[in-house]
Parts: sequence; structure tokens; C-alpha cells
Amino acid sequence: MKGIGSGTVNLLTKHKTMGHNMEFTVENAGTTIACREYAGPDVSSDTPALVCVHGACVDGVFFDGIARELARDYRVIAYDRRGCGESGDAADGRYDLAAQAADLQAVIERIGAPANVLAHSAGTLVTLELLRANPTIISRAILHEPAVTDEGAGLGAAPVLLEMIAAGKVSRALRAFLGAIGDSDPEAPKLTEAEAKHALRNGRSFMANEYGITMTCVPDWDSVRASKTVAAVLLGELSIGTPREAGTRVAAELLDCPLVMVPGAHNGLRDRPGAAAQTVRGILGL
Repeated sequence: MKGIGSGTVNLLTKHKTMGHNMEFTVENAGTTIACREYAGPDVSSDTPALVCVHGACVDGVFFDGIARELARDYRVIAYDRRGCGESGDAADGRYDLAAQAADLQAVIERIGAPANVLAHSAGTLVTLELLRANPTIISRAILHEPAVTDEGAGLGAAPVLLEMIAAGKVSRALRAFLGAIGDSDPEAPKLTEAEAKHALRNGRSFMANEYGITMTCVPDWDSVRASKTVAAVLLGELSIGTPREAGTRVAAELLDCPLVMVPGAHNGLRDRPGAAAQTVRGILGL
């Protein structure tokens, strides 16, 4: 595998088909990455792909609604990042952004590079790392509310939470983390059974393995901007006036790309899939 990553990629193992939707796995350096492909009846196998990269404390099911909306035009692939959902724990013990970006690269190489990418929150940091290391593998990227501050750095790791994690109190740290971030969309649908299935594992994996890394990273904005690959940065209308607004606006400025308003709050890609899909189609020219 070119670009990043230290291991070989053992490609597709299909295990379930569901009409025009399919589940499959990709192996990267010994770690199994679970993927779901959504494609409508008029979408052919050579249709350009859109890969969805989820954020913290969730898995690829986060994109189920918008993936179904976009499947009329695209092959949409939503995968579970290592340690989340149906994916395996990291075989090499690595959860740093380089390892996460190598997983994303493996998924893209399996389905056919280059591909478009739609990333949310902490998932944008994975995407930015891949764009730094191997920008040609991504056609266009759309980033929804990158997890950065108004200085362009990660949101920061609270010492008290790091102490809890070091003491093995990961669930306690998770509760504190989720209580602090919250979301503010009164129209947000309730958690589905599919989302709830791995919710605890997803949250614990992020806190135990990624929190201290992801929240303190500083993306290489200059390299990514030079690639001219990020088509837009999205900001939820209900995120205006929150700390997320400042970081999102700075990300768009640093990447020299349009800032596009979308309905909803931080989880708008999940909570308002129809409106979000319309925005994505407009950006990608569909």
C-alpha cells in the first residue's frame, strides 16, 4: 500500500448482502475494518464512491440516514473506525491519526481510488491526516465541523479526564466527556437500536485510545490547503454561537475553501439526513 501505514492490506471479505446494500471487511496491518456500502438500483459498480468517516463515540451507523439518501447517486461507504462498531481492536495497538488514516486509505483502495470523502468532527482529523500524507487518493473532501479550536488545533484534553483514564476509570471519563459536549438540536431523532448496539464500546474506545491523541493534534493545514482537495467545510445553523462555530470558521479559512451552512447542530449529518444530503449533492455537483 502506498502512502502511509506499515502493513499490507488484505482486501475484501464479503459476508452479507442486503439488496443493493452490502457489508464487507478490509484488513489493514492485521486490523479488521467493517464497512457498509449503500447503492441504489440505478447505481453501477463503477459509479464514484463517497466514503464517510465518523467522529468520536459513534460508528459508521451514524451515517445510515444520509447514506440512504445519497445512495441514489453514489456508492456510499460508511466504515467503523478501528475499535468501533463491528471493526476489530487495533492489532498493533495503534490508534494515532497516522494509523487511522492508513485504515481510511485501505478502504478507499479497496473500493477504487480516488474517492470522495465526507467526514464528521473527529473524523475530519483522520481525513486531514490522509490528505497530508497521500492527497491524490481523495478526489474531494467535505468536512463537517472539524474538531479544532479557533487556533486551528485540537480541542484539547482535560487533565482531569486524562487522570481518570490513566486510573482505569474510562466509563466515568466518558460520562464526563459526553456531558460536556452535548448537542442542541431539538429535532434530533432518538438513538436507534443499531446505534445503541455498540454505543458503550465506541465511547470507551475513543476515551481509552484516542482522546489524548486526537484532542491535542495540530493538522498540517498548509499541506492540505496546497492539495486543493477540501471542497467545503460545513457548519450547522444551530452551532452558531457555540465554540464549534469558531473552530469551523477557522478551518475553512485555513483551508481556503467555502464555509457552507447546513440545518441542524453538530450531528446534523445524522439528525437531518435529507437536508444534509441535498447540501452534499450541491457541493459535489449532483
